[in-house]
Amino acid sequence: MPGSPDPGRPLDHEALTRAFKALEKQLASQGVRAHVYIVGSAALMMAHRRSQTTMDVDALSIDHREVVLASARVVAREHGLPDDWLNDDVRWVPILPPQPDPRAEVLFDSPNLVVTGASARHILAMKVRAARTRDLEDIKLLMRQIGIATMQEVRDLHRAVYPHDEIPWRSEERIKACLRELGEEHERDARPPDKPARDVGDER
Repeated sequence: MPGSPDPGRPLDHEALTRAFKALEKQLASQGVRAHVYIVGSAALMMAHRRSQTTMDVDALSIDHREVVLASARVVAREHGLPDDWLNDDVRWVPILPPQPDPRAEVLFDSPNLVVTGASARHILAMKVRAARTRDLEDIKLLMRQIGIATMQEVRDLHRAVYPHDEIPWRSEERIKACLRELGEEHERDARPPDKPARDVGDER
């Protein structure tokens, strides 16, 4: 029911775009122009062709923070979303990169609201660092997209985002498993299809 929050309903690309349009309208009515930089599943879904949905939008930075979050709560009531569909709790996550993302992509652009998302390299570095079970499919998706095939390439990418830290040893084995799976997929794709068996009746 519109206006009734449904905390269990995930957001797909279309629903998220509608929410951002409604948020832009709220900001325009107050004469505010804001920039929101997002990471995590929402950025993956909007920028990197991830087909799944997200439960909320993790914003690493929000211009005019109080106005934007208050407006987001109005949008939540109007569209039946959780009050915290847009939140910046991720600011306190310890694995965040120490420097800005130079390749951030514009995901939503309007007169009063611009939403940018973490680049594929930044998201991959963050997920490599965490390497939780739920991250592994995203890690493989991003490796395919970027074209990473070796552990050294993973280490070089991670070092570019986290110049003072190594990949946690607990994560390395999971990353190596992802690379093995990608290698096996590549071999299967490169293998020529089996020839159909010849019909004895075709022989002369």
